[in-house]
Amino acid sequence: MEGVVASRNYFLKHLRDLPDEAWTFKPFPEGKNLMETLVHLRIDDLMAAESIQTLAEPNYAATEPLYTDIEKGKDYLLESLSRSHAELLSLIRQQFSDKPLDAEICIWGSMMPLYRGVPYLSSEDFYHAGQAAFIRMAVQPDWDYYLQIYGHPGDQP
Repeated sequence: MEGVVASRNYFLKHLRDLPDEAWTFKPFPEGKNLMETLVHLRIDDLMAAESIQTLAEPNYAATEPLYTDIEKGKDYLLESLSRSHAELLSLIRQQFSDKPLDAEICIWGSMMPLYRGVPYLSSEDFYHAGQAAFIRMAVQPDWDYYLQIYGHPGDQP
């Protein structure tokens, strides 16, 4: 569970002091901008929770209207994402804190052992952290990725 919290914080680190123009920048037409990515990650949280509760493939089509929340701005999206993540973590703790690590959990419609399913939730955060870094470096070429993310300039180990 600590890893799932850490992966979300790692993603969010890429957004600190993000220039305004970076929030809506798309490196290519089919990609998501970072506002859309915030909604997407919220949907990931909500659909993971639904899947855990129903033991079935979540209803992704029902989430399409959530993309209209982009109009409410980045602060609203960040708060909504924080809330959805906290609710997902709470659900997992409530349902699985007394279960063995090989207990089955349903993540996005796939049954798997708890020891694999919970860390699997971090995959989206790490993927989108890379996306955020790519967008940020395209919009803000002087951004020092290593300094901002790891605390040391890129030329140091």
